[in-house]
Amino acid sequence: MLLTLVAFAFAESTPRFPELSSAEWAKLNDGEVVMHAEADGARVTATGIVKVRVPPDALWPVVLDVEARIPENATLEHVREYRREGPNRWYLQVDMEVLGADLRIHHRYTWDPAHNSAAYTLDPAKPNDLAVADGWYLARPTEGGTVLVYQAVTEAKVPVPGWVKKWLARDQMEALLAGIRRRAEGARRRG
Repeated sequence: MLLTLVAFAFAESTPRFPELSSAEWAKLNDGEVVMHAEADGARVTATGIVKVRVPPDALWPVVLDVEARIPENATLEHVREYRREGPNRWYLQVDMEVLGADLRIHHRYTWDPAHNSAAYTLDPAKPNDLAVADGWYLARPTEGGTVLVYQAVTEAKVPVPGWVKKWLARDQMEALLAGIRRRAEGARRRG
């Protein structure tokens, strides 16, 4: 039974490419970010999809450069790596300000280049101001570039108004993906 539970938990966190309608594919091809968001009580799951005109190997350095997001995201204040366990696993302290509240979280990042995916989860060995802040990225090569999927699951430790959850889940993710696309495509033009 325990093995089944562990396998189920892993399967639920394994990045999967979402089913997209023809209208959503048209939006991606027109340069829009496609968003899916749902709330289950205090927990919010947001999924954003964007098409980037670079191959996955050129996209990953931009996706994994969390510090470069600071000027693009009004909530991010500081990012500091505090531990590394090889080239594909590292730990980041992320400081944010959300509507006047200072938040600090500690993430463990794992990058799996063979599967074109990366995931992060809270570091349980450190204090965190959110109950849940987990997510993953999945890159799928496509004609003319890469489709990047980003899913984030968050849950605050205190009650949060619905409009704040929506703003963080949709607007902030849309801006983050647009920033990643802009930086990746800009680096390709300069390179």
